[in-house]
Amino acid sequence: MLLCIRPLIRSTAPGLSARLLTARLVGTKAADKFYITQPIFYVNSVPHIGHFYTIVLADTIRRYAQLQGKTTKLSGGTDEHGLKIQQAAAMHGEEPLPFCTRFSDRFRELMAAANAKPTDFIRTTDKRHYEAVSHFWKLLVERGFIYKGEHSGWYAVSDEAFYTEGQIEERTDPATGKQGMFAIESGQPVEWVSEVNYKFRLSMFRDRLVEWIEENPNVIYPKIRRNEVLEWLKAGLDDLSVSRPRDRLRWGVPVPGDDQHTIYVWVDALINYATVDGFPWNSDSQPSFFPPDVQVVGKDIVRFHAVYWPALLMAADLPLPRRILAHAHWTMGTQKMSKSKGNVVDPFDAIARYGLDPIRYFIVRNGGIADDGDYSDEEVLVRYKKDLVGQLANLASRCLSKRLGADLTLFSAIGNQQQTNAD
Repeated sequence: MLLCIRPLIRSTAPGLSARLLTARLVGTKAADKFYITQPIFYVNSVPHIGHFYTIVLADTIRRYAQLQGKTTKLSGGTDEHGLKIQQAAAMHGEEPLPFCTRFSDRFRELMAAANAKPTDFIRTTDKRHYEAVSHFWKLLVERGFIYKGEHSGWYAVSDEAFYTEGQIEERTDPATGKQGMFAIESGQPVEWVSEVNYKFRLSMFRDRLVEWIEENPNVIYPKIRRNEVLEWLKAGLDDLSVSRPRDRLRWGVPVPGDDQHTIYVWVDALINYATVDGFPWNSDSQPSFFPPDVQVVGKDIVRFHAVYWPALLMAADLPLPRRILAHAHWTMGTQKMSKSKGNVVDPFDAIARYGLDPIRYFIVRNGGIADDGDYSDEEVLVRYKKDLVGQLANLASRCLSKRLGADLTLFSAIGNQQQTNAD
């Protein structure tokens, strides 16, 4: 059931209506097609409430676009390559692919349980994606944006990312009590790595990225994330390491023409948004929905989607996303959720406990865009009893009164149509 959610997207701007905020996200694309993406989820652990929030938020925007008469495409899937997956599979005594499949299936199950199944579910281990990534790489090489060189830097395995000196700090590891170097942005431990690999001329796109963002002030939403990205860009960009030696990372897409290197997992992952629309394109096969109208991501991966991704598209001479919605995270009792603290929320359990529509309503109503949302069972019940039962259900009861001559067969038709869409 599509709930009529008044505060669809929360904002720090007082008096700004939910309808206006949602309209800003959907934009004014002239074509009747509307493409929204979820980030593809990393398969190193089971889904949590943050994944559920992303899934439901993207689906809510999709439904709003459908109400506007748009033909929609919603992509989702799993990110399955990288050193972290390679190491995790080895720790479990499994080969990487069956290890990935086990977790990928769980994410697919969550999307179905949330009544938010994507139009296209992609895995980066799919054959079609290997072909798309290889073609994209060759395109960058042909256009002169890839070169081979030595790269040294601080690498976080958990983030699958290099960090500069200004992006790390020395502090005590809370898990071991030992001193170490950590990424300021993510809090993950880093190690010094020096290797020969391929690099992308990211530095060439700094000015173009700044111009793109400043000429399109709503392209990154909310404003706080837009300002963060502009700060990063104006501080300068280094060229991006886009491969790892094959002897260190075997689980990934090989660099075309050089089987001693593996393509960087984030370059691999980002291309999924084109893969699901049939990339590589040619004169006989054109994109149907690309570029994305809205890309829903968590605030922790905004750098990859608002800097690396548009730069890669510029290099390939492909159109840029129209909007990047970088939402905030979830806390419990204002504390960051973590398994060690025992304050994580299993979305499957939440659905079973409260029902799908109530938990969908709560997650969008209380979820944060600029600021983190705080989860509690008590607040779920408040929203359920006050908003859904006390207000929405009461309103529906009055509107559907026999005295008003309500045609209740309409709801059967809507239910049948929703079942058809779900199937």
